[in-house]
Amino acid sequence: MSTIASEVPNLTWRHIQADVTVDCIEHPLTGFLMPKSEFAAEFDLCLKEMDGSTCSDYFDFYFERCAIIKTAYRFRDDDSKQDFIDACMDLGLLPTFTETLQGESHQSKLERQHKSSEDLVRDFKSLKSKECVKKYHTTPKIPEQKKYMSQAQQLYHTFRELSKKVEECEDTEKKKKYEKKLERVIALMEHSM
Repeated sequence: MSTIASEVPNLTWRHIQADVTVDCIEHPLTGFLMPKSEFAAEFDLCLKEMDGSTCSDYFDFYFERCAIIKTAYRFRDDDSKQDFIDACMDLGLLPTFTETLQGESHQSKLERQHKSSEDLVRDFKSLKSKECVKKYHTTPKIPEQKKYMSQAQQLYHTFRELSKKVEECEDTEKKKKYEKKLERVIALMEHSM
């Protein structure tokens, strides 16, 4: 005979899993009720921590049974929802708000940052030349195109120069300044892609 979750004062995730009367749980970002199995699949790592080892490691610390739909659980309040979201972000189950706003996942950002500078410059040059041809509908022999491409060359030259300065600099303060400048140049190059 399964335990009814509402009778247990401190519910762990195991209680909720075993409770056949629970069908749906509120998604923290969308606010929609989703099937318990899908919720479990998406937030498995966080839910496994709800084992009752501390006062915040209980399912009912975050959720309560929905008053209208008795087979569903909703967040207790906005604070409990935010705590759950923060825990999921710490575990990498949800993107951070910065990642969401930037539209780039942490993994994509790491891959981009680990891309060699030569690959980045090659991608940048290729994209700029494609944009140039698209913009002027001809081969890059028009003086305006040369001017346009020289801006890309200026960024490339600045990138190479700053990279060299960062590698050779021994003064930590100057090195930090060069690194910040280099980050801005890389951001300009990425923005131009």
